[in-house]
Amino acid sequence: MAVQQAIEEVNHIIETLRGALEDMDEVLETLELAERQKNADEQEIETLRRGLRHLHGPRQGGERPHQH
Repeated sequence: MAVQQAIEEVNHIIETLRGALEDMDEVLETLELAERQKNADEQEIETLRRGLRHLHGPRQGGERPHQH
């Protein structure tokens, strides 16, 4: 019976590892989603910054209206 018990323990370990692998897959998907969202947020922030710079006009070294 010792061999049968060892087989059962190994099968139990295999099932535990499969469960852990499924959990890790879910964690990976969550991390990938977070990374995509971070990139999208960064792009949106940059778009907003460009819009603000456009609204504020050139700060230094930009062309100034000529006075006659």
